[in-house]
Amino acid sequence: MQTTLPSKIQIILSDAVSFFVQNISQIVVICLPFLFATSVLDFMFGAMYASSPMAVMAPMFLNLLVYPIYTAALIHLMALRARQEKPKSADLIMMAINQWAPLFILKAVMVFLIGLGISLLIVPGIWIAVRLVFAEFYLVLFGLNPRDAIIKSFQITRKHFGLLLILLMSTYVPILFLGLTTDQFVQSATSNDFFRVLVNAAWSFIGLFVHVVVFRAFMQVVSEQSAKVVE
Repeated sequence: MQTTLPSKIQIILSDAVSFFVQNISQIVVICLPFLFATSVLDFMFGAMYASSPMAVMAPMFLNLLVYPIYTAALIHLMALRARQEKPKSADLIMMAINQWAPLFILKAVMVFLIGLGISLLIVPGIWIAVRLVFAEFYLVLFGLNPRDAIIKSFQITRKHFGLLLILLMSTYVPILFLGLTTDQFVQSATSNDFFRVLVNAAWSFIGLFVHVVVFRAFMQVVSEQSAKVVE
């Protein structure tokens, strides 16, 4: 019996919540230090280069530098836990560091492509973003180079665009909106810069839930393809 789209979405979101809650302590260890450091430096760059393009460019480049480490570590954690393994946090970070260069290149290309798409009336950027969501998994877990990972993601997401779009709209958009709203509220409520940094880091951490959701969708899609091959 074929699973309906609403049922798939419900299963994916439920499994993602369970994973995030059950493994939150290890996710904190492998991701939060990098997110906190990035938040601190983002604030410093914003203060140093106020009213300058560098106020945006410097934090963006910094995020690109740090992003591959905690993202690859999280991907490896999700994959290994799916196989019922219990990896050490230090091992996850070392695996991530070894894959820093190709993931950095992939992320830079993805940012460029999505930015280019957004500049073309936004909708193309959303379409590109959805079609690229599996690229990081193929690079980190299957060892594909950035170009092949992008191609593979475009191929496998072609028939699952609706599922992925709904998942992203129901997770990424609310988290982004609440994060921006909270940041505005904190700025108006307090002048404590350290508290603002903590809040930004916390929302960045919550944003990791989107990665968990997309990875669970990736597992769903890959398992369906494997079942079709067997049939």
